[in-house]
Amino acid sequence: METRQKMVAEARLFVRLGLMAFLGFAFYYAHLFFGFFGNAFLFKALAVVFLFAAVPLPIIAVNNKKLFPELGGSGKQVLTLATVLLLVHHFMMTFVFVMFLQQGHNG
Repeated sequence: METRQKMVAEARLFVRLGLMAFLGFAFYYAHLFFGFFGNAFLFKALAVVFLFAAVPLPIIAVNNKKLFPELGGSGKQVLTLATVLLLVHHFMMTFVFVMFLQQGHNG
């Protein structure tokens, strides 16, 4: 029974981190198009937090073969590719915003 609880906990962690990473999309593009954040330090800190939420997703998707047992082989490959693309997107957006966003400027 313990392994089932561990599998459920890992699936919940994956889903929660995935939802947080998808909130990162809204965060990045809301600031990019609308400039919601007036405080550059707060914006940079949140960008790094969303990046850190996306880092474990590909690791969990690749290493946990029992994550979503209903998915076939191609479904797991798509899931892995999607999580890697999400990580790359968040890395690039965080890099651009943290490196090029000036302290007194909103974007």
